[in-house]
Amino acid sequence: MDTGTMSEFFLAGQVSLDFGTSEQPLVRNLSGCVATGSLLWTVSDEGRTLERLTREVDGYRLSERFALDQLIQGIPGSSGDELDLESIDADASSLWLCGAHCKARRKPEANEILNSEIRERMSRRLLARVTIDQSTGRPVTAQSVPFTGDGSLRTVLEANLFFSPFRELPTKENGIDIEGLAVVDGRVFIGLRGPVIGGFAVVAELTIDSAFRIQAVRPFFLNLQGLGVRELTWDGANILITAGPVGEAQGPFALYRWSPEPGSVPRKVYSWGTAIEKPEGLCWCDVGGERGLLVFYDSPGDTRLQGGVYSADWLKRLQG
Repeated sequence: MDTGTMSEFFLAGQVSLDFGTSEQPLVRNLSGCVATGSLLWTVSDEGRTLERLTREVDGYRLSERFALDQLIQGIPGSSGDELDLESIDADASSLWLCGAHCKARRKPEANEILNSEIRERMSRRLLARVTIDQSTGRPVTAQSVPFTGDGSLRTVLEANLFFSPFRELPTKENGIDIEGLAVVDGRVFIGLRGPVIGGFAVVAELTIDSAFRIQAVRPFFLNLQGLGVRELTWDGANILITAGPVGEAQGPFALYRWSPEPGSVPRKVYSWGTAIEKPEGLCWCDVGGERGLLVFYDSPGDTRLQGGVYSADWLKRLQG
C-alpha cells in the first residue's frame, strides 16, 4: 500500500559550508548535522571529531573542531579507528552523538570477489550526550553508555528477539546498523538502516535514566516500502525519516514524516528517487532569514566540492 506521494518540500538551492582547504578528507565523509541557533554542528563517519560552524550571510564557516577523545572517556581502539558517527541531534543544552554500532565485511582485495572476514570495531559503539556551554558554544562535559558489556546499546539490541537473528550479519547485508538519531520532546529515537524485518524498517525508542544508562528499547516497525532508515530529524512533534536501501543500491531514496506513536503510518513527503549521490545527513536550520532542511550526501560529486567548501542542498517547505 502506498503511504502517500504528495511532495511537501522542494529543492530551493544550495548552502555553502566552508571547512577550509585543509579539511577535504572530512568534507568528503560528512554524515550528520544539527543546528543550534547560529551554530551548525557536523560529524564525519570516518573521523573522531566534532565540528562547529558559525552562520554567515549565505552559509556557514568552520569556527572550531573538537577531539572527542578529550571529551569522552574510554573510547576503545587506537586513535586511528574511526567512530563511524552516523547521526547527531540536540536538546536544550546538549548534543547527542551516535555511531553505527555495526559489524562490517572486510573490503576485498583487487583480485577478490568477496571476502569472508567480518570485522567489528568497538569504537563504532558510541552513544553519548555532550553538554554545551551556552556562553562559549564549546563542549564541556560528556556522558556515554558503555561500549561493551551488559549496558552497551549493541548488547541491548542483540538481546531483543526481533534483532537477535541479525547479530552476526555485517552492515549493508541486513545486519544491525544505526544511521539515525532524533531527540523529540525529551524522547530518544534511533533509526536502523538494518535490519529490515519482514519488509518493515525499524525506529527504536530508548529509555535512558539519569545516570545515562539504557533501561529499555521499544521498537516501532514502519512501512517504508522495503527501505531502511538512513537518517532521522525532528519536525515539531513528528520525525522526518530519510529512507534508502539497506545495501549499496543507488536508490530509491525518500523522505517520510512519522508521528512516534503506536499505529502511526509514515507519509512520504519528498523523493530523491534514484541518484548517484545518496542522502546522508539532514537537519533544520535558518539561512538568510529563511528556514529549511540542509541535506548532506554520501560520496558527494566533485561539483559539490570546491577545495574545503561543501555545497549542501537546501530543501524548503511548500506553502499552502
